[in-house]
Amino acid sequence: MSALIEFDAVCKYYQMGDTLVKAADHVSFKINKGEFVAIVGQSGSGKSTLLRCLNMLETPSTGEINYHGTDITSKNVNVPEYRSKVGMVFQNFNLFNNMTALKNCTVGQVKVLKKSKEEAEKKALYYLEKVGMAPYINAKPKQLSGGQKQRVAIARSLVNNPKVLLLDEPLGALDLQLRRTMQLELKRLQKKLGITFIYVTHDQEEAINMSDRIVVMNQGQFEQIGTPDEIYNHPKTSYVATFVGNANILKGKVVEINGSYAQVQIGNDTVSVYTEEIVKVGEQLTLAVRSENILLDEAEMENVVEQNEAEGTGRHLHATVKEKNFAAGQLRVLLALSDGTELTASRFGMNANIQPGQQIKWYFDPRNAIVVDREFKTKEPADMSGGNQ
Repeated sequence: MSALIEFDAVCKYYQMGDTLVKAADHVSFKINKGEFVAIVGQSGSGKSTLLRCLNMLETPSTGEINYHGTDITSKNVNVPEYRSKVGMVFQNFNLFNNMTALKNCTVGQVKVLKKSKEEAEKKALYYLEKVGMAPYINAKPKQLSGGQKQRVAIARSLVNNPKVLLLDEPLGALDLQLRRTMQLELKRLQKKLGITFIYVTHDQEEAINMSDRIVVMNQGQFEQIGTPDEIYNHPKTSYVATFVGNANILKGKVVEINGSYAQVQIGNDTVSVYTEEIVKVGEQLTLAVRSENILLDEAEMENVVEQNEAEGTGRHLHATVKEKNFAAGQLRVLLALSDGTELTASRFGMNANIQPGQQIKWYFDPRNAIVVDREFKTKEPADMSGGNQ
């Protein structure tokens, strides 16, 4: 099956004084019809640049962007026809303040696409109802909440029956509770309409909750592409591990190998790590361990040690409790290792017995430590057309 959208070695460079900024640096990937793709990264990573290139608001410095096999960077492309197939929703919504919700959704159809008023209103009413805004069709933006404005903006982008909808931080201005509600509504709407969504966000939770695939960008390049499960549970780099889910990064040296288990020295202690990759004694490894996978309770730890003793992998490490706090039903404990490395352990439910200054043992299952940053190449082509990445 051919891809709906394909970026082929796309570069976008900006000259800022004496500095050449590489907003996109040899980006190549494919997206299929009906996918929900989230592009995440820190500010300045290049994610919005890709979206703007796809909407023809920016022109790539080099490379091609193909839509259904047609190069939209070509001078011969029919811009109005292309834009009728690709809608865009911005963070600030861009609604006309002097127009009602209904008029905001019809004005473009009438003035640009030359549709009749009756046809435009019929289509606008259909999509306003789909996004739950039918009772507010006569309200102007100043009479609407942030979430309601966002829904009108989405309805306006859908009236042209786009094949692709581009969303640039559309929920960024909403409060946390409303943002989570809108995440569910957007995902439900996307599946119902079968439209390809390309969604730019800096919010890792949004990307994990909503998308079929996630693109993690860093300095104009791809760090990793994969399903939410792959990105969260199998990060390839320390950047991905820390940006999506805030994993702990530990560095140590391999001192022994027992089959698929490597004994890794971290500070004054040794920990067991399961790895399917070939590692060697003396090799320096970088490990990513999620905070929820670090065990602090001694009874719980002993059970894990006992479970793994048959494989010779039961180990524990030592740390000093530096801080603890409790928020949103979760206890977070900051630990300091003997070499000064700090890490965070988290769990649901308060444990009042853990106090700052306390010496404590900690442990993680060997399979919950992921080896990252090995032989990683940022410029490898990325294929999002199907299968695991």
